[in-house]
Amino acid sequence: MTLRDGRTTRRLATLGVVGVALCVAPACGGPVDPTGGRKLVVVGIDGMDPNLLREYMDAGLMPNFKALADQGTFVPLGTSNPPQSPVAWSNFITGMDPGGHGVFDFLHRDPATYMPISSAGAMEERVPFWDLLGDAGVKCEVWRIPAAYPIQPSDELVLSDMGTPDLQGGIDGMYAYYTSDVPETFDKIKVGVWEKVRVLKGKVETRLFGPPDEYLEPEKNERIPPFSKRPFTIYIDPTEPVIEIAIEDGGHCLLEEGQWSDWLECSFDIGTFLPGYSESMGGMVKFYLQQVRPELRLYCSPVNIDPRSPAMQISSPDDSAVTDLADAIGPFYTQGLAEETKALQEGAITDAEFLSNCDDIHAERMRMLDYVVERFDRGLLFFYFSTIDLRSHMMWRHTLAGHPARDEKIAAEYAKSIEQSYVTMDGALGHLRGKIGRETELIVISDHGFSPFLRKVNLNNWLLQEGYLGLTAEAAKDPSKVYSLLVSEGPDGGKVSGGIDRGATRAYAVGFNGVYLNLAGREAEGIVPAAQRTALLEEIRGKLLALTDPATGKKVVKRVDLAEETYHGAQVANAPDLVIGYDGGFGASDTAALGQVQPKDKVVEDNRDKWSGNHLMAPEVVPGVFLSSRKLAAPEPDLCDVTATLLRFFDQPVPASMQGKSLY
Repeated sequence: MTLRDGRTTRRLATLGVVGVALCVAPACGGPVDPTGGRKLVVVGIDGMDPNLLREYMDAGLMPNFKALADQGTFVPLGTSNPPQSPVAWSNFITGMDPGGHGVFDFLHRDPATYMPISSAGAMEERVPFWDLLGDAGVKCEVWRIPAAYPIQPSDELVLSDMGTPDLQGGIDGMYAYYTSDVPETFDKIKVGVWEKVRVLKGKVETRLFGPPDEYLEPEKNERIPPFSKRPFTIYIDPTEPVIEIAIEDGGHCLLEEGQWSDWLECSFDIGTFLPGYSESMGGMVKFYLQQVRPELRLYCSPVNIDPRSPAMQISSPDDSAVTDLADAIGPFYTQGLAEETKALQEGAITDAEFLSNCDDIHAERMRMLDYVVERFDRGLLFFYFSTIDLRSHMMWRHTLAGHPARDEKIAAEYAKSIEQSYVTMDGALGHLRGKIGRETELIVISDHGFSPFLRKVNLNNWLLQEGYLGLTAEAAKDPSKVYSLLVSEGPDGGKVSGGIDRGATRAYAVGFNGVYLNLAGREAEGIVPAAQRTALLEEIRGKLLALTDPATGKKVVKRVDLAEETYHGAQVANAPDLVIGYDGGFGASDTAALGQVQPKDKVVEDNRDKWSGNHLMAPEVVPGVFLSSRKLAAPEPDLCDVTATLLRFFDQPVPASMQGKSLY
């Protein structure tokens, strides 16, 4: 037996397993497959909703899903608390709730600085199901798994998805937009980079924006640290709506209006102004030409990590998984949740262009699926699709009359865009079953369902009004500004308050579903004694459960859970003190999620954003889906049960640390 960097021995000891059912010695007659040739395929579909799925199945729109349900099992699947994608997929990966794996939200706070930080990486040192199976000799291939970045060392083939950054390091993906006229919304751009360009004699000289380079001097109004850059040139045809793009030392293409380019290579030099040090990082981009005349408008995707030569590790056990895949199907999106939602939100692309981007990504994903299925011969295969989730977030406003973000001029054109994404997935399922055969066991899951997002809740405003959060005297004079708990260093070296008075704050919100107490001995400037914690939490919980929307009279919050009531495991102490479960239609505002407050805003107000569908609510409002080719007695299963089921399918024990029970 070959030991794997010490992990195998530790895990087998943990599980109480004496040996691994894998014989390599010649006397054994060659390798023995401990699975007995069994195969299990698991398809993860982010955001598929059981109610919508049933509706479309009953309408005859999804014959392949109906056939699977009729053959085996279709039931709603209990999601995580809160039902956020990184939390839910972490439940599935580990078989534990957040108290065990440590991912409680998209964002959590640093108690030393109060700074909101990404939860990506919080699962380091947790044992994923593929390592438990792999250590027992079960071959695992896990393609595009969310919440697995940064990639942990593993001998199993794993490719990350959601949480994988672009080359600039951003989880959302930082697009670029090149235009000879700057829109009125220019000052409101938060994610993308809008570059005003000049057309001179049919040519534009401009640049791509790469990874941050702290050794560069920032340009006027540039973000800190500034981005590295790579020049490229746009040549404009004098008569036709066509351009030529040439990246310095990189890719080249011709592009017509209304067309996406193929992937173009680009590289960025980092630290060239630091004596004795420089580094080149390779990436790739796609362009979309919106218009040539009268004004040039050119969209550029976030700079993706190039899978042909990854600048960061996005797969295990090494880069060979992604390089072999790129050799087989061509370069592909490596950024997690690749659909261009931020560009649509900020007006860089239209609804039609967003949907064409979704179609492009799905076609790419289907080429990937064919590749991985062809090589699948035994053990476990996991494969993931993201498009239903992202379309549901962005297009719900078109499907629901009365949605605050609905635009009646275009609503009818896009009213069936979510339905179409389900129909597309039905085709993908039929294609997959044709490839693997009906005899191969199949499980289809989603991490959560969906609900319309009609009303935003500015939770820190509520905490301010109720006296739990305090402003500095200076901030209280101007309610139009956005304030935070952060303290920065001023130009004279002194400290500059973010506007929230830490000494007058007993509770604050960070993340989409969390409230923290400003607890003495835990937060840097905590003021709430530990002896008062429980009573204060119960007081806040009672008031939140009684909160009603003044415009509709509806209850805003369906449930409020104390961390110690709902979570189990060694990470409970890192959880938000309260987990807020909004009722259907309600959700946290972005300012609340970032730990900010804007006093002029109402506590509850219309959501007029294009991000118009959501699932960051009480878990019972947005369950996921579970389908199996096997008939199962599965009353109210949840994600952790699915993890236990994968282990038991291959006759492996379910560790005591897991909360799930096998459905087989």
